[in-house]
Amino acid sequence: MKFSPKVKITTIQNLKFIIHNCFCDSIYSMNPHRITFILLFLFLASLPSNLWAKKHHTPTATPTETFTDTPTATATFTPIPYTGPKIYSFDAMWGSKGIGNDQLNAPEGIDIAPSGKMVIADTGNSRIVVWDSEGKPVTVLGSFGTRADWRDAPQFNHPAGVFVAPSKKTYVADTQNHRIVVLDEKGLVLSTWGAQGNSPGQFNLPRAVAKDHYNKIWVLDSGNSRIQIFSGLGEYLSGWGAFGDPTSNSNNAFMNQPLGFTLNYIDQALIADTGNFHFQVLNSGGVPVTLEGWYGEGPFQFKEPGGIVIAKSGMIAVTDGTTGRVVFFNNRFEFIGQWSAKDDIVTPNYNPHFRGIACDAENRLYLTDLQNSQIVRIKPMKAPEPPAPPTMTPTPLDNNPYGGNGFPIR
Repeated sequence: MKFSPKVKITTIQNLKFIIHNCFCDSIYSMNPHRITFILLFLFLASLPSNLWAKKHHTPTATPTETFTDTPTATATFTPIPYTGPKIYSFDAMWGSKGIGNDQLNAPEGIDIAPSGKMVIADTGNSRIVVWDSEGKPVTVLGSFGTRADWRDAPQFNHPAGVFVAPSKKTYVADTQNHRIVVLDEKGLVLSTWGAQGNSPGQFNLPRAVAKDHYNKIWVLDSGNSRIQIFSGLGEYLSGWGAFGDPTSNSNNAFMNQPLGFTLNYIDQALIADTGNFHFQVLNSGGVPVTLEGWYGEGPFQFKEPGGIVIAKSGMIAVTDGTTGRVVFFNNRFEFIGQWSAKDDIVTPNYNPHFRGIACDAENRLYLTDLQNSQIVRIKPMKAPEPPAPPTMTPTPLDNNPYGGNGFPIR
């Protein structure tokens, strides 16, 4: 340490104060330790300042202590580009925003009836619309309201999910009325069940419906982050699931505001766990089987997984809403490819927000577009035909007496 003149003066004043206090008693009663301390202090104070400087350690500057006038670049997120095989391609697009029979308003759910017709949850218009496979209007079911009287026309409040059973009954997740409405083939009410709440049999924004191989009805109770299972008559049977992150505990069915789900051929629930940025698979008792994906835009990644369907080929297709993609997995839940609207749609400046998804008998996929109030259909890419087998041609005839019938003699 190097003393300035001011510091030296202060040190001498402190020394006088110490000596005064030390000698305030009789010299004969002074503690020997005090005398030693005073002598040591006087010796150190008399040393030249350059000796103090040699003991000074000059700190080296760390990178965080270096300041420049040039601004440093901030880290940016770079999506992982997809360079894999192209599985699907754009096929057709229908609809626009409005209230006409050929228009939609932020549609969410969609299913394909046994007849091949599209059955669409026209969420913003609080109705169900039916179009044929080429987008031509067939009928409109329901209107805005809360009534659902037996054998009467239904009323809905922003329905988000629809499921058409092989029996031709239509199950509607009447989302903001917090109930399930069952319609007959003519679109009239057969039954309804549920009310707002979190008790068994109650719902908080139900968004998807499916039926298992035992004719039990499964409902995705999105706002309560759970699955509830009912009989065909709407009697509550069981339920499981809770709000949370499934990666924190592999033994519980945790979800975070899931928006879509379906059942596979062994009645496992495949859930688009939207708030946790992945899809997960759980068995019929709610025991986790696997989960796939994390936040991002690249392969294996999601920003808003919203709809999920199993194609006729067995492939699993998941819509990723805000990125305008469909991500594909095989039946072993392994990533196999993706389709992106920005790479394929022919309409200029098309910016979709996909949600629902359905598959027809020809393995074509139908996507609901919230942003543009449209339906987009994509079709599977045809596998390249194998090359034709080579044809055997005989050796040309010649006049060689050793040849016969056009073929060389063996």
